[in-house]
Amino acid sequence: MIRSIRYITLLVLLQFVTGISVLYAQSITSASGIVRDSVSGEPLSYVSVMFENSTIGAMTDDDGAFSLQNDKGLTRLVVSSLGYDNKVVNLKAGQKNNALNVLLRPTSFEIAEVVVKPKREKYSRKDNPAVELIKKVIEHKNDNRIEAKDEYQSEVYEKLSMSLDDFNPNLEKNKFLKKFKFIKNYLDTSEFNGKPILTISVRETISDQYYRKHPKAEKTITKAKRQQGIDKTLDDGGAITANLEEIFKGVNIFDNNINILLNRFVSPLSSTLAVTYYKYYIMDTVDVAGDKCVDLAFVPVNSQSYGFTGRLYITLDGNYAVKKFLLNTPANINLNWVDKLRIEQEFKRMPDSTWVLANENTYVNFYIVKGAQQLYAHQLRNFDKYQFDVQNADSIFGLLGPIHELPEATAQTDTFWIHNRHVPLKEKESALDDLLAQLRKVPAFNVIIKTAEILITGYIPTTADKDKSKFDFGPMNTTFSANHLEGFRMRVGGMTTANLNPHWFGSGYLAYGVNDRKLKYNAKLTYSVNKKKYHEGESPVNNISAIQEYDVYTPGQDFLFTSKDNMFVAWKVGEPVTMMQYIRKTMLQYQKEWLNGLTLTTWARNENNEAAGTLRYDRYNADGTLTNLKSFTNTELGAQLRFAPGERAYNGREGKNSLFNLSKDAPVFKLSHQMGLKNVLGGDFNYNHTEISAEKRIWLSSFGHIDALVTAGKVWDKVPFPLLIMPNTNQSITIQPQAFNMMRALEFVSDQYVSFYFTYYMKGWILNRIPGVKWLRLREVISFSGFYGGLTDKNNPALDPTGLYRFPEGTSPMGRTPYLEASVGLENIFKILRIDYYRRLTYLDQPNIKKGGVRIALRFSF
Repeated sequence: MIRSIRYITLLVLLQFVTGISVLYAQSITSASGIVRDSVSGEPLSYVSVMFENSTIGAMTDDDGAFSLQNDKGLTRLVVSSLGYDNKVVNLKAGQKNNALNVLLRPTSFEIAEVVVKPKREKYSRKDNPAVELIKKVIEHKNDNRIEAKDEYQSEVYEKLSMSLDDFNPNLEKNKFLKKFKFIKNYLDTSEFNGKPILTISVRETISDQYYRKHPKAEKTITKAKRQQGIDKTLDDGGAITANLEEIFKGVNIFDNNINILLNRFVSPLSSTLAVTYYKYYIMDTVDVAGDKCVDLAFVPVNSQSYGFTGRLYITLDGNYAVKKFLLNTPANINLNWVDKLRIEQEFKRMPDSTWVLANENTYVNFYIVKGAQQLYAHQLRNFDKYQFDVQNADSIFGLLGPIHELPEATAQTDTFWIHNRHVPLKEKESALDDLLAQLRKVPAFNVIIKTAEILITGYIPTTADKDKSKFDFGPMNTTFSANHLEGFRMRVGGMTTANLNPHWFGSGYLAYGVNDRKLKYNAKLTYSVNKKKYHEGESPVNNISAIQEYDVYTPGQDFLFTSKDNMFVAWKVGEPVTMMQYIRKTMLQYQKEWLNGLTLTTWARNENNEAAGTLRYDRYNADGTLTNLKSFTNTELGAQLRFAPGERAYNGREGKNSLFNLSKDAPVFKLSHQMGLKNVLGGDFNYNHTEISAEKRIWLSSFGHIDALVTAGKVWDKVPFPLLIMPNTNQSITIQPQAFNMMRALEFVSDQYVSFYFTYYMKGWILNRIPGVKWLRLREVISFSGFYGGLTDKNNPALDPTGLYRFPEGTSPMGRTPYLEASVGLENIFKILRIDYYRRLTYLDQPNIKKGGVRIALRFSF
């Protein structure tokens, strides 16, 4: 939920800034209308409409409609589609050419001595030359891709610019907005649709990329990195940049799936799905940069599924190589926040006949509300300096992790960039710093930026300039909450920053409950071996921490991806949670990250655990009587190994487990062991507790993905129930990952267990195909979770009670049947809301349970 709010806040900020109106000085020629079949009069979908001799164009939607414009003086439209003669439409320069009725005449054409007579209503794969052609391309794709080489290296220049699209309002008539009149001097023109844009952010990198086939390895060494724009101050630790890199991943047309916008689209060259997922049409033979090619068009069978419309340009030299391709999202695709998306790549042939990627352009128009100000993103990637004999291969491929950033990368001078970027910045991109300087002179702009900064990061800096803040208050979403023991709870906290000291960090909070009238606190002092830019959690972590805490906790409730004080998890459903604990903790912790995805965490902890609320610690004596204990103490040594191969670095303050972290594809393996020490610092028990887990997001191409987690654990010694294993439960109204929603807290205890959590996000796979429903663009979610645990005789008070604690009322060992629950739900309700109905499948006769219930969440997804 917090992740969604942060994303929406960022987009609203951009919309506000983009909503400033100016008079656009240049003359614009626009065109809109419908393309129809000249014989039947039916609208034609997926027709290409381009300004002649330009890259500005559009595809007609399912109703045959199109709309585009330019300010470059282009006045001729070329309209083309499979089975029709091309048509040129002359426009009136500098005017709106609306309600055009473009009629295309059906025709037949001949390519490679095969005559194709298209019948739009009857597409057949059998004896279809277009299908035979694409099969040949797929058959030869592994020979034509650069990964066929044993090894290679290249230099890559990447630029991601963000702009306000169609930025053509009027400043003169608004008293407030008149102070932004200077913006008109910074307007540019979109390469995508020819509309006026205002560039607000530019990110650039220059990297060397390395590839080796056997053993397979890929490395990227970033030599230069630069960021400018209004979002720079909002990019807390580089979290926004990391997420943008995840959203705009480079496209490989030869893979079965194309990964972009956090989704998997079926590639038109997919070895498994292409022929059944797409319809292919031979359009023409054309010359592309000196190579004779077949122009092969394609559209998805279902326009709402995760596929593309577009063109493949296939060489006619018998090698079936891809010279160039264009990918567009269909008008009716079930994709949020995206109005239009186009991807273009062009390949070149090296002297040894190897085909390599020369350049890539990705264009996206984002929106919050249809008809409102849009955000335009353009990612450019240019490749050069290919070599097929990697220099210093052993040292390069011996580096840990997939991505390495040189220490001087962010300190490169303007002179370096001028001489080394592959493509010069556009004039208005170069003037971005000047634009920002003028914007900062307007107080209203600074207020908006500061408000967005607080909402996105969750913290309030103590200086007007965040880069100078030595202490930040927060996180703000924990300020108010509530629980049964404390009632209404208030909390205030914060953290020091690297502006105070780049190695030493302090953080903590004070909290007070109205009902129990006790002051709780947390104080943490951290020494970072690595120098930090802003906060202690920046990767790679190499930290030593000392923690002192006194606070309230609920046994069996561990919120893994948010704070227990998050105001959104305070709203409970079902029976109130009344069994709680006051825990006083002193802890020393060491954490070390390596770039290969390995993290080691070790700790020493002394903890006093006091029963609170209705929870009691009644210990069985040797004679069978009970002694009530106010509290017990455990002293513990522990260690955890976490391995996530291929995981991207994420520098948000909440760490890798943050819901704001969009990089979730890497597998995560964990192994931990805790050892209790009796009579050490007052420790009451000796014990050993081992846990192991494996987590993975499993993509099923365009049919969605499954988030899977399997865990197992064992407590090896005799211990009272607070030190046994308690399944993680969720009594809040919100959906919490990796928790059981229909199980009561402390309902079951065990000393050995196996559990699993599976959630399948179907991406509208079924609902997209149901007439009358598909227009809602809802998406299905189903989940299935289980916990199978046992309690050995030594920890069962019913068999050998001496030294153990009596189980609380309603707590029991699990029987031979595993606990199971499942859910069905809908997400993408109003684009942001998810509602699930959870159903308990086993242990239905337990007291004070609910067999079913509804949970909700805000979920931001494309």
